[in-house]
Amino acid sequence: AGARTVRFCLDQRVHKAEQLADGSLAQFQGASLLVYNDAMFTEEDFKSIQRIGDSLKKESESNKAKIGRFGIGFNAVYHWTDLPSFVSDRYLVMLDPQARFLPNVNPSNPGKIVDWLKNRSMVTQFADQFKPYEMKGLAWNRSFNGTLFRLPLRTREQAETSLLSKRSLSVEDARGLLHNLQVEASSMLLFLKNIEKIQIEEWLDGSAEPCSIFSCEISNSSMDTR
Repeated sequence: AGARTVRFCLDQRVHKAEQLADGSLAQFQGASLLVYNDAMFTEEDFKSIQRIGDSLKKESESNKAKIGRFGIGFNAVYHWTDLPSFVSDRYLVMLDPQARFLPNVNPSNPGKIVDWLKNRSMVTQFADQFKPYEMKGLAWNRSFNGTLFRLPLRTREQAETSLLSKRSLSVEDARGLLHNLQVEASSMLLFLKNIEKIQIEEWLDGSAEPCSIFSCEISNSSMDTR
């Protein structure tokens, strides 16, 4: 809550899959949707994300401005992926509701959270696991002042056995959805409480950085209008 910039990036890169936490994670090193915003998770946010469907937001009067953050709304990501993850502050969080891919998880504890500053050896040991999140402003020797979600696109093979959704999502499908967002993005800004800038990018395999496809923003914002 409170982010002013949100950026969607269709990441078509295929990352190495040798230094991973588990061999079954290799299938998630391909195309993904990266979603960045410039707000950072709070300690309460991290507790809430670990209780999907029973969000702490309903227990706190001050959190009423955060409606839709991590309850049923967050589960919408499973239309796209079987293994959502994100980095924020000093943590990498991976969610595996089927308890099929991450090592040492189960249905009552279907995820992992890693403090990369406390466990610096993991960044080296599982270098390929951390590589897909690297972007400008993110370094593994300090906290990340923002949040970056990574949603590996569900492949046809994954869709055949997924208990979450039988819908696969190709790069072309994702591009079409982002085009629909692009058409509506400018008018969306009029109705969003905090967001003042929406960007859409594509990151081609082999490229050092993403290329901008679309951007719109409110240019005359002030503290008074906010």
